[in-house]
Amino acid sequence: MKYFTRCTLSVAILMATTQSVNADVFTVTELETPSKVRNLFPVAINDQGQVNLLGRLPEDIEIDLDRISASTRSQTGIPLDIEDPETYELSYAQYTNLVTALEDNRNTFLQNQRIGYNYPAIYNGQDITLVTPFNDTDPDTAERESTSDHYLYGLNQNNISVGVGTAPYRDLEHIYTPDEDADPATILYSERDFTARAIWTDGTSVKTYEPVATDILGGESFMFDINDTNLAVGHMSMELSPLAVERIAECEEEAADPASPDPLYVCVWEYWHQLQRSSAANIAPSPFQPSSVRTNQSIYDMRATLWQLDANGNVVSTETLGTLMDRVEEVDGEDADLGNWSSYAYAVNNNGIAVGQSWTYLDADGDVSTRRIKMPAIYVNDEVIPVTTENKYLWGSADDINDENIAVGFLLTNIQGVQRYVGYSFDVETETLSLMPGFFNGSSTIPTAVNNAGIVVGSAEIEASLSTQRRRVGFMYDLNNPDAGFINLNDAVACESGYFIVSAEGINEQGDVVATVVEPSEYTDEDGEVQTEQLAKTVVLTNVGGELNNCDAEEQLVERQGASSSPFAFFGMLLIGGLITIRRAIAK
Repeated sequence: MKYFTRCTLSVAILMATTQSVNADVFTVTELETPSKVRNLFPVAINDQGQVNLLGRLPEDIEIDLDRISASTRSQTGIPLDIEDPETYELSYAQYTNLVTALEDNRNTFLQNQRIGYNYPAIYNGQDITLVTPFNDTDPDTAERESTSDHYLYGLNQNNISVGVGTAPYRDLEHIYTPDEDADPATILYSERDFTARAIWTDGTSVKTYEPVATDILGGESFMFDINDTNLAVGHMSMELSPLAVERIAECEEEAADPASPDPLYVCVWEYWHQLQRSSAANIAPSPFQPSSVRTNQSIYDMRATLWQLDANGNVVSTETLGTLMDRVEEVDGEDADLGNWSSYAYAVNNNGIAVGQSWTYLDADGDVSTRRIKMPAIYVNDEVIPVTTENKYLWGSADDINDENIAVGFLLTNIQGVQRYVGYSFDVETETLSLMPGFFNGSSTIPTAVNNAGIVVGSAEIEASLSTQRRRVGFMYDLNNPDAGFINLNDAVACESGYFIVSAEGINEQGDVVATVVEPSEYTDEDGEVQTEQLAKTVVLTNVGGELNNCDAEEQLVERQGASSSPFAFFGMLLIGGLITIRRAIAK
């Protein structure tokens, strides 16, 4: 495959691959994006300075146009009348569009080529190492290389990371007879051994953990965090949901027909994939405005899970946790949705308290309704505690908790007729919910992490406009000094840094922050024209205890205009639809 020239735009003095820039509150170090991927996002940082990362959009996928459907080719700007697909050279834009469309959670056709789009990495203070244990590079096996996705989420002070990986795909040849008078026909699909497996790594060795239920599509297990006593949290498949049992029985009946073009695996996988991509239609703002909230469901009932591990990742004990409410089949004669009924754990502190999400039912003025929603859940002493039951909140999650037993997360609510995310903190001991002010009333705010000093970081809208794509920045907020207000992290680095910080993903006990910056990059297209795209890069903000800068607003605009020009359509999609996913994966 031929690529066209690409170079990174010069912004201020930023030319080295890993560089430090003087700042006021923070010094800034950019981590080099591995050549394997185009975008690099931070996930977590510990006190030793180790950073978990996620690279997205691989640069080296070998595309087989014969395995790309006509609809996908049309969608990504690739002609259908190519004489020789083997020698056809994709342009830079065509490659980008096609690989993005082939990301597994978007790629709805099992006849399409499957690719691995997400590549986690560990930065140990000097080097960045990719971690892809399920990537099958053995030519003697049926599994295809570069068809697995991996993620690393939690990171403890022992430099142990946990996450999840998907199995590599292999070919599935299906022969069927369209009708009695026709010759048998063959369709080439893909299949894999399992959907997801929790992984543990110390940077050298890797361990995986099977769920309870594995009979359909191999089951699912996830790990999202691990504390310093090696207590890991996540969730795993327990049993099929009632709705999935019905649909799979239909798939079995359909697949038994010799005229069916879909084998059983394909029928069930397509149902699972549809659930993964589904939106929360029952909380849509109006019949004319679909919900933007992804439900990320499964064919399985999941349960939040605690794995007590030893120092080598071996399981000492396992405990599954409950849900905020029990599933109901009907309320006042109205049938309830019998889809998956699950709980999820995303973080755990050193006191063994876990936080996450659970399905529940939207309170209807004191009565249980059939509108099922996901809401924040606190797992403590064999109880599942809600953060709130107020029916003005339509969705939410608890994403982190510190050792002072303060959890942080977000809630979805209507503000001036528009659904916005509101950040909150929750004191587990007093069961007190406190909303964060944001940069202004109606600023959609997503907290991602909190340290023991009560410093919260995340991403929030910075400008009050009527647009649905409002400018976002990384923020810092001190729960113990609320009068200081929300701090725009772009005001905490040097005016001439050239960076534009759109989100902060992690903070350690020294107050060091890992953040995402968006930077323009140029490439030359097939017509010789220079084009610009926005790339995500990772920076480490090292706390040096300085003061917020006092840059002149006009000076900031001049210095940073290259780094901040229109990245928000790009980043807004990643943040609400993807960075929540990046931070706490496909469960939300």
